[in-house]
Amino acid sequence: MYTMPLYEVRCHEKREWKEISDVELMDGLYKFYNRVTPAIKEMIEGKEFQTPEAVYRIKLKGGEHSKVSAV
Repeated sequence: MYTMPLYEVRCHEKREWKEISDVELMDGLYKFYNRVTPAIKEMIEGKEFQTPEAVYRIKLKGGEHSKVSAV
């Protein structure tokens, strides 16, 4: 059985990550990326996405995030 991925955001001025919904993720990304779905696919593969406002990533359960650099 599959579960929906969870997402996290970190504003540039803060250090801690905050869990967000998929709707909040799309709202943050659509302003800066023409196509959000490919960005989400890359997130599932471990990539983080940086916007002028924040950094977005997939929330891993029980694992460590890779050191893949943001776009």
